[in-house]
This record gives sequence, structure tokens and C-alpha cells, in this order.
Amino acid sequence: MAEESAMPMLPEQIWRRRLDSEYAEMEKSGERFEVNAERTRYLVSVRGAGLYRSGDAVLRKDAHSVQIDLLREYPYPGGIDVTWLTPIFHPNIHEKDGKVCIQLINNWAEGQTILSVVRALKQLLENPNTKDPLNRDAAVYFDAHPEALAGGALPVKSGPRIIRV
Repeated sequence: MAEESAMPMLPEQIWRRRLDSEYAEMEKSGERFEVNAERTRYLVSVRGAGLYRSGDAVLRKDAHSVQIDLLREYPYPGGIDVTWLTPIFHPNIHEKDGKVCIQLINNWAEGQTILSVVRALKQLLENPNTKDPLNRDAAVYFDAHPEALAGGALPVKSGPRIIRV
């Protein structure tokens, strides 16, 4: 029988100190967030232009909520889970479950922090990567409308023009 390899974990006391350190860094950062008593779940407010769908319309939203879960394997790769809670239409965020595809998480290193994730999420919001999408519909939309986050009127799906006589 093949032996399963376990994910690495810090000893409990060191892991708790790391969680306290993460919390202290977030407190100093000025970012708006809430955290649970164990300091393993952060609800972070992210400000910036983003899009979401309502029926056939694509609308703009400037305030977003993101949940960051620090699993017991944190700070090692696979020990962090990021979920976008606010409805969003973005190439790198799954529209149904809010899972985020971000290079920082995919190439996680132990020296990275929650604050670095929050800053990367802001960058991702402002600079969607349409070349490696999680949401292909959003990638197609952003490629066709690169100005969509610029603040002007959003493009509307064109349909047949009805002329009444």
C-alpha cells in the first residue's frame, strides 16, 4: 500500500505565533477587515472597480468582500484558501463559488503574508489576466472591452434594433 505524504505543518505554538504576527501586520496596514477569535478566517474589504453580472447586464461595483482562510498547513503551500464573496465577473475568479486563481497563491512561499495576498487581490481586480482564465466568459468580455474598468459607460450587449412603423 502506498504511503500518503502529509502536508507540512508548523508546531502548534509556532503556528499560533505566526497567526498573531499576521494579525498584527494586518492591524498596522490600515486595511479594513474582520477576523475570527482563532485568527484563521479573515473577511477583508477590497476597494476598486470590478464588474458583476445581473441577468444580461454587466454592472460596476467598487466595494468587495473576500474571505481568506488560513488552514492548519499555513504558511506552507496549500495552507491558504481565498474566496471572493461579492458577486463578480472577472477572468480569474470563479463566478459561481468565488474561488480565486492568483499566481501568488499558486506559487505560495512561506514568507508571504495575508497582507501580500490582499495587495495581490487588489492588483488582480485592476489587472485581469485574460490569458489564463478561470472564467472564460469574463476573459472574452475583457478582451473585447479593455476599457471596462476605466469608469466610463459599460458596453451593452447589442441586439436587433426594432423599428416601429
